[in-house]
Amino acid sequence: MLWDNSNSQMAAEKSLRFDFDLLADEYDSWYESAKGRIYDYLEKKAISHYLSPDAKGKKLLEIGCGTGHWSQFFSEYGFEVTGVDVSKRMIDIAQSKNIFNASFQAADGHSLPFKDSSFGTTAAVTTLEFVCDAEVVLREMARCTLKPGGQLLVGVLNVLARPNRNRKQRPCSPYAKVRLFSPSQLKQLLEPFGPLAMVTAGFVPNQKLFLPLAPLIDIVGRILRIPYGAFIAAEVKL
Repeated sequence: MLWDNSNSQMAAEKSLRFDFDLLADEYDSWYESAKGRIYDYLEKKAISHYLSPDAKGKKLLEIGCGTGHWSQFFSEYGFEVTGVDVSKRMIDIAQSKNIFNASFQAADGHSLPFKDSSFGTTAAVTTLEFVCDAEVVLREMARCTLKPGGQLLVGVLNVLARPNRNRKQRPCSPYAKVRLFSPSQLKQLLEPFGPLAMVTAGFVPNQKLFLPLAPLIDIVGRILRIPYGAFIAAEVKL
C-alpha cells in the first residue's frame, strides 16, 4: 500500500501550526475530564452518523491520528485502521496502545505515502485546523480514497462556538494559531470533492452542573440546525 514517491518524505519536516510532540504525553488527559468525556461522546455520535453499519474489514486511513484516540473508535467500529501523524511522539504513544486491527506510521498529510484509491474511507478529525494547508491535505485524502464509492470523513472545531474562540485567544494555547472553520467555510472547502452532508454538534453547557443535560441539548441543537455547536462533522461521497 506504500506509495513510492521521491517527493513524499514521511514526517521529514513539521507541517503543522503547532508542535504536538510538546503535548503528546498529556494529550489523552483531556478525554478523562468531565467536559472532555461529554465532548468526546457527542463528537463520536456525530461522526457515527456517517459510518456504514457494514464497516467490518474495510480499510480506513486516519490523518492526524495523534495518540490513537479516534483510531480506537474506528477499530472498535470494525475498520482496519491505518493512522498517520507528523508527530513521532504521538505515533509512539498510539503504537503502545496495541489497538486491535490498527497500524501507525509517521507521515505528513500534505504528501501521503500511499497509492491512489488505497482506502474506502479517509478521515481527519480535528486535524484540518492544525495543518498548514487544509486544501492540499484534502486533495491528498481524496487521492488515497476509492473512487467511486469511497468517502471522506471530516470533523473540525467550529469558529462560531464561543468555547473555541476562547481557546484561540489564549496566546500559549495549541489553538492560538489554528485555522478554525465555520459551517459555511467548511462547506466551501469540501463541496469541490463531491456530494456533501454536514451536521453541527457539540452543544455543551459551560456550567458543570448542567453537563448531564448536554446530550439532550445536543439533540435539540442538531434538529434545529443551530450553527453554534463546538464541532462540525461532515461526509463527502466520492
